[in-house]
Amino acid sequence: MRTVRLEFTVEPFEEGVIGAHVTAALDRLREAGFEPDVGPFGNAVEGEAEALFTTMAAAATASFAAGATGMVFTARAVATDDDTAALLAAVGPLVRAVGGRLVPPDEVGRGVVPLTWKGQVVAGVRTTAPSDLRDGVNSLLQQLEAELGGPLAKLSRVDKQRAVRVLDERGAFALRNAVDEVADTLGVSRVTVYNYLNATRAAPRKR
Repeated sequence: MRTVRLEFTVEPFEEGVIGAHVTAALDRLREAGFEPDVGPFGNAVEGEAEALFTTMAAAATASFAAGATGMVFTARAVATDDDTAALLAAVGPLVRAVGGRLVPPDEVGRGVVPLTWKGQVVAGVRTTAPSDLRDGVNSLLQQLEAELGGPLAKLSRVDKQRAVRVLDERGAFALRNAVDEVADTLGVSRVTVYNYLNATRAAPRKR
């Protein structure tokens, strides 16, 4: 089976504190030979899909036994071809800078431009097609609201931090007036957005 990267958040969440409900999950992963990447707003781990999913089930069970009230998971296939991985790493910043984002090959369809490498579609580029840079920020914000099913201003503090991380990954902050637009939409100050952004970029990430 393919290698996957699994990102997960354990609730309740307290910024800067890793509780027993979080360490219980991390310990199960480490006992199975995985090396989780622990960040301020979430955690991630990579490995062979079947083994990782099996271990993650045990980790989730241990976490809830230790007091977890919720867990959120996102899994993505990891490119194993070194050339493909290098290509995606190289084009990623450019795609985000123009208001787009890379998506897996199975999401290529209407509104997604296929990225072909060595005769195979290795990813897709979902674009917002903004009329100008300001519209580009608004388009990204509207897209995120549609994905989350409601106004970003009504999100919890933790979810607003996650929203800033997603927007940064999609290149929103490379666009003009992005911090002001994001702050207004989230209902927070510019300083708060900068704090969320700095924490996100300072978090270690595996590639």
